[in-house]
Amino acid sequence: MNKFKSLIPQDLRVYWRLLLSLVYSLINGRPGRKLKIIGVTGTSGKSTTANMIYHMLKECGVSSGVISTNGVIAIDKELESGLHVTTPDPKDLQKFLKFMVKKKVDWVVLEVSSHALSQGRVGFTKFDHVVITNIKRDHLDWHGTWENYADAKLSITDRLKKGGKIVINRDDKEMFQYASDYIEKNDRREDVISYSFSELQNIQTTHSGSVFTLVGYTYALQIIGMYNVENAMAAINLGHILGLSSEQIKEAINSFRGLVGRMEVMKKEPFVTIVDFAHNTDSLKKSLESARKLVEPGGKLICIFGSAGLRDVEKRYTMGETSGALSDITIITAEDPRIEKLSDINDQILEGANRSEAKLIKRFSSHNEYIEYKEGIKPTARKAVFIFDEESIQNRYDAIELAILNAEQGDVIITEGKGHEQSLCFGTTEYPFTDQDAVKKALQKLPENMRE
Repeated sequence: MNKFKSLIPQDLRVYWRLLLSLVYSLINGRPGRKLKIIGVTGTSGKSTTANMIYHMLKECGVSSGVISTNGVIAIDKELESGLHVTTPDPKDLQKFLKFMVKKKVDWVVLEVSSHALSQGRVGFTKFDHVVITNIKRDHLDWHGTWENYADAKLSITDRLKKGGKIVINRDDKEMFQYASDYIEKNDRREDVISYSFSELQNIQTTHSGSVFTLVGYTYALQIIGMYNVENAMAAINLGHILGLSSEQIKEAINSFRGLVGRMEVMKKEPFVTIVDFAHNTDSLKKSLESARKLVEPGGKLICIFGSAGLRDVEKRYTMGETSGALSDITIITAEDPRIEKLSDINDQILEGANRSEAKLIKRFSSHNEYIEYKEGIKPTARKAVFIFDEESIQNRYDAIELAILNAEQGDVIITEGKGHEQSLCFGTTEYPFTDQDAVKKALQKLPENMRE
């Protein structure tokens, strides 16, 4: 079936998905027409922003649901949306929307990927409002150019209902100008509501989150990362559009505790350990800059990441360069290599790291080789790189363990690229795996006084 599918031109597949969307919409009673839907798109921040908006609506007493990378929630019921899925396929999307109708949901927050928009997965869904967090460079293996990618993202505005608003981040200057021109063609310029860091006052960052003042209201966001402040601003603006009071919005934002695998703090003392989902250059840069602020004087920032197989190759070099420049220790490991050779992917990441003068210290081809080495671990020089090449999930367990057993007082360890995901793909097989589990296992090998 897959072999036959690969022979069908992409354009025909888009029409096929649109047809499927229409068919499944009819089968499920055209659920999209019975709901008010908020679409959230962007290169990074989609999941957090979508779930923050959902949390805000729920806390303000609005009957609501969310469909995102982290799953599907309708009021009090949760469903699994699948592995490596942002926006479901037409069949599942219509099924989830029908489920929302059955649960008597009024507002649905839908996380929308560029693939879903360009491949016809959202079908003929119309949006009451849309949020665009940013548009950086990602998925060029599919879209070819940044302009094609941006057009795919911005096509969500073509689906905006009359009277709907477009909430957009004007600090992403390249995107904002491009988006303004795109939106102008549709005569929707008056529907744009933009937000910017320049509107904030009294910004403070801590190990627990960020405090900031916006239009006279002080927010205490309980998730770390300045880019999460941007996500909060998107949600706050959307809340005002929906007629929620400033006090209601503030209380909801302050009570949001973040998502699994999105700057998730697993340990605070004597070193910090974070699980994050950054899997492109811009999100990695923002994540590491946020993590750097938590490093104590004399401490190290240790970054563990890889790059997925059968995806944009160029980002392997730029992510390597970014980690090499911003981290003290870079540990390169597996992140769903699929049918590509892992060592080849790692070579490309290393080449990028070398551009920032980071140097390879040790490369492990097997678990046994790592076991022999770890007995003699000592504090390493800065700008150091370690690589794990073994084609198994043990690879990533070892990489995370190396970081944790090598950590000292004041260090910050951050794992990137897997976040909430529950599998690691080698070849065509998805093996059960989570970074959270790997971190917990490694922590158990520390001296008892360092485990908590």
